[in-house]
Amino acid sequence: MHQKRIIITFLAVILLQVTHAQGVLQAIVLDKDTQEPIIGATIHDARKGKPLTVTDAEGRFAIPKNDEAGQIRITYIGYKTLTTTMVRNGRYLMEAEISRLGEVVVTAQESRGLTSASTIGKHAMEHLQPSSFADLLELLPGGRAETPSLSTPNVIHIREAASGGSQYMTSSLGTQFMIDGAPISTNANMQYVSGAWDTESTYRDFTNAGVDMRSLSTDDIEKVEIVRGIASVEYGDLTSGLVKIERKKGGADLHVRLKADMSSKLFYLSKGLEWKPRHLSLNLSADYLDAKADPRNTLENYKRVTLSARLHKQWLHDHYDVSLSTNADYTGSFDNDKVDPDLNFHVEDSYKSQYNRLAWMGDLTLKTRRESWLKSAGLMCSAAYEYDDIRRRRLIQLQRTTVAATNCEEGEADALLLPWKYMADHEVEGKPLNIYAKLSARLQVPTTKVSNTLLLGADWNMDKNYGRGQVFDPERPLYPGISTRRRPLYDIPANHRWSLFAEETLKWPTAIGTFEAAGGLRATEMLNLPETYAMHGRMYVDPRLNVGYTFPKITVMGKPTFIRLAGGVGQHTKMPTMEQLFPDKLYIDFIQLNYYHEKADYRRVNLMTYIRDPRNVALEAARNLKWEVSADINIGGNRLNITYFREKMSSGFRSQTHYESFSYKEYDASTIDGTTLTSPPALSDMTYTVRDELAGYGYYTNGSETDKQGIEYTLETVRLPKVLTRLTINGAWLHTHYRNSMLETYRPSMVVGDRSLQYVGLYQDADGTMSESFNTNFTFDTDVPRLKLGFSLSAQFLWYTMSQRDRISNTPDQYIAPDGSTHDWQSGDETDTYLQWLIRTNSETLYELTRVPLSMNLNLKVTKKLFDDRLQIAMFCNKIWDYTPDYKRKGYTFRRHVTPYFGLEMNMKI
Repeated sequence: MHQKRIIITFLAVILLQVTHAQGVLQAIVLDKDTQEPIIGATIHDARKGKPLTVTDAEGRFAIPKNDEAGQIRITYIGYKTLTTTMVRNGRYLMEAEISRLGEVVVTAQESRGLTSASTIGKHAMEHLQPSSFADLLELLPGGRAETPSLSTPNVIHIREAASGGSQYMTSSLGTQFMIDGAPISTNANMQYVSGAWDTESTYRDFTNAGVDMRSLSTDDIEKVEIVRGIASVEYGDLTSGLVKIERKKGGADLHVRLKADMSSKLFYLSKGLEWKPRHLSLNLSADYLDAKADPRNTLENYKRVTLSARLHKQWLHDHYDVSLSTNADYTGSFDNDKVDPDLNFHVEDSYKSQYNRLAWMGDLTLKTRRESWLKSAGLMCSAAYEYDDIRRRRLIQLQRTTVAATNCEEGEADALLLPWKYMADHEVEGKPLNIYAKLSARLQVPTTKVSNTLLLGADWNMDKNYGRGQVFDPERPLYPGISTRRRPLYDIPANHRWSLFAEETLKWPTAIGTFEAAGGLRATEMLNLPETYAMHGRMYVDPRLNVGYTFPKITVMGKPTFIRLAGGVGQHTKMPTMEQLFPDKLYIDFIQLNYYHEKADYRRVNLMTYIRDPRNVALEAARNLKWEVSADINIGGNRLNITYFREKMSSGFRSQTHYESFSYKEYDASTIDGTTLTSPPALSDMTYTVRDELAGYGYYTNGSETDKQGIEYTLETVRLPKVLTRLTINGAWLHTHYRNSMLETYRPSMVVGDRSLQYVGLYQDADGTMSESFNTNFTFDTDVPRLKLGFSLSAQFLWYTMSQRDRISNTPDQYIAPDGSTHDWQSGDETDTYLQWLIRTNSETLYELTRVPLSMNLNLKVTKKLFDDRLQIAMFCNKIWDYTPDYKRKGYTFRRHVTPYFGLEMNMKI
């Protein structure tokens, strides 16, 4: 009976929908220039003046059928009023009050949405002539042209005055990159050389630092939106920002790009295939980049190879449209560094790394044309598999006897002595797999006054690494004296994360202006965690809200003027990576006996090995609370946008040192008579002393605080008709404060008596740094259509940068004794033989404010089109002229030097 009621109710709803659809007339309202839907436009009865309805998220509306012959009036702030006759399936084009049809934009534009974001179009990228995605950041407020550094990973920093270093990488890790709606996940990246201390390995390590932008080619990109403010709840696992990349679809040209600059060469080839009657398109492309840190040194280089195939298909029907997009991509990223054998005893000393990523994405979308609550629904699935490999080869020449620890069990065991000279090989194999799925729907309640859209959805993400991890011969270690062991990465549990999100978007046009709001909740839970973890079973909820108000049109100096005020606040959450949740076990080895005999068979080395699991089960997700307010003023096409923002993240990830007391035996080898030995000496024949040793090891905590605030501004003028030039002024004042919120440990490297100091100080005033910068970029871009010539001149002023270290206490609040116990600092401890060394002697100069004055660079870019725009020649020269005056500090004169950087490229379309 219950099932029968459900079926009857379901059929009744369908019947009502069909009946209603037959009794209404539907139409769509689009922007005349961009053909994009206009959301929230008001439809009036032209004769009576009363509002009939508003357009939905697709720009569509419906009115009763009996008004078919009547006149309607369509209004929306920023567009000219349109009065027309209502017809079935009408398509109405509204003309903007300030039209930019045909305008060539070579800079980033501030988004028209509620949150602060920059949109970079194809023309801007072609004019910039980038080699990788990192070059595009110059166009953001606060960005400057930088000399490419393709020999080391490039990670993103948004709204930061300066990088805080390796302990404050949550900002870059928490920037989410999306390509055609599919995320790029680095949560399973564990490509680091264990125990590395040399620059060849450490400078190229970007574990837990996010996406390496060198691997992102820009040639296939149609548009990039970089969200700096409060992102929609549709996007998660982020703290700092969102990068949405849309690639080209359709077209029929064969496109070739050749570029060469002072450190790199790039080749790009693409072909579009389009079957318009079938609404089907296929895009194929390939990209190759070869870069060198120094063109004179061919032994250190970086290479990138990308291949892409993208298929798009549409099925258009009277009541609904269905679209399917599917992509298959390959990216290869290769680092190589080698020492010249002629300078290295004729042996190889090299570093090689490769990242091979295969990715697939499928996106199925349904959009309804009829008047119903469901406006669209979508299902997206993506998978990415990588084969990552690091190979480090190094000649080892020892100066003293060194032990090779091979014991993988806790307790006492004998070890080996390393030979004085050998070749060491170390491999790191990773096979990360990421699978992502998202189901979403957009609903709308039909109303006559308010345009509303309710977004509902859920997504799931899985990360797993099937690699072998650190692969090396423990008897020939790459870094002698460093206690490391092998662990297969496939033993680490997979990370699963699922989320639910809901967001309501409202637009309410009235006679006194237009009110807009977008607010929602995102709930995220990490699955497959052991019950001992604090995050087990915990749901993290991120509320986010953006609001805006647009004043009615006014006239200033005879020009239409529009003013909008907006603001937003939101919580953003980033989950820990696999390496942070499940770090390698630590092996702490103490030498109990190191007896050396002329005969190798009589030597003996004995170790005491302790094994510690540095997992921090109390580790939480990193959370960033962001808020901002902005003003957007448009006077006759001259647009000024100003945003003040504040971000507070007090739970960023960092490595903290934990100290523990360990006991081991110290055997007295002086009683051994080497002349009588017939085998290695027996431990039972020797006396020993039990020693306690304080040893520290790292573990991950939520101790990194990052506090950001600043003002971003962008002024865009119209193109002056006589000189065909447009001026863009953008820049930012950025103030960033990095601080360690955990107790700081300090152990002086001091020998007291015959042993290193066995006390560790605990200091409440943790280390921190303030950084601040202020810059302005003036870009004059000229477009001469008659000559098909475009060029821009950019003067980039960095008015100042400054930094200052937080004051820290010299006297500890507590200390750790040799037995591992913690004690409060008492009056009189400063005279203790051992404790006196815990008093730090930091000079006042350590806390002095460091300020670097004005510097300015001038950049030139030129593009010229030939043969009916089939051939484009472009060149750029960054820092073609600079102003970097000397400055004095503490009686010293500092001289700055700038080296120009230039390149040339050719684009052909056949």
